[in-house]
Amino acid sequence: MTRIAVSILSFYFEAKRKKESNIQMIEHINSAIKNRKFDILHLDIGDGRFIKSKTFTPSIINKLQCKKKRHTHLMVLDYNRYIKDYFHLSDMFIIHNEVLRHDFQKTINFLKKNNKNVGISINPDTHVDEIKYIEQVNLILVMSVYPGLPGQEFIEHSLRKIRKLKEIRKNKGLKFSIAVDGGINMQNIQKCIDAGADILVMGTGFFKDPHIEETIKEYDQIK
Repeated sequence: MTRIAVSILSFYFEAKRKKESNIQMIEHINSAIKNRKFDILHLDIGDGRFIKSKTFTPSIINKLQCKKKRHTHLMVLDYNRYIKDYFHLSDMFIIHNEVLRHDFQKTINFLKKNNKNVGISINPDTHVDEIKYIEQVNLILVMSVYPGLPGQEFIEHSLRKIRKLKEIRKNKGLKFSIAVDGGINMQNIQKCIDAGADILVMGTGFFKDPHIEETIKEYDQIK
């Protein structure tokens, strides 16, 4: 069954554009997700270095009225610092393969010891065979856009990565979930599901279409 992870990053940029306060932004997010059906709240955290923008703070995340599982996508360089900052606000931490340091094994051990799941994300220019620690993580996140800005167009060669990851998982007997993030909408949902994505990370496309949950469920049934 394909799961929906809802990204709220677009609300940050919208609030910034309109010069709204954090309180207004939180109200808009809580209102938008209140009656929608999804499985995971996907939190995009930027540090202003790995990506150009700093995004949500722990105090903002703490005020979100959502009891769903939370996946924190760390678009940052100093991931250990941010893991500490968001530790009690997330069930999974997804770190970019491009910034992993030699001591990442200690990070994996720490998170698993504390009952947190671990994911690795890869940028559009990173090949699947470059992924480190693939046998130890719970999730691989394929970025189908360049991280940082919502509303970008889906990069088609991401589908090849999803298919390759599915093949690796099967051949090695691994259990990681495959997620895809960026530019997902009604035109490419079925392609992602057919390629092997277990989790669709959706932001703009999700909030634009009030019936997208039903569409994904229909694709699952005919798959």
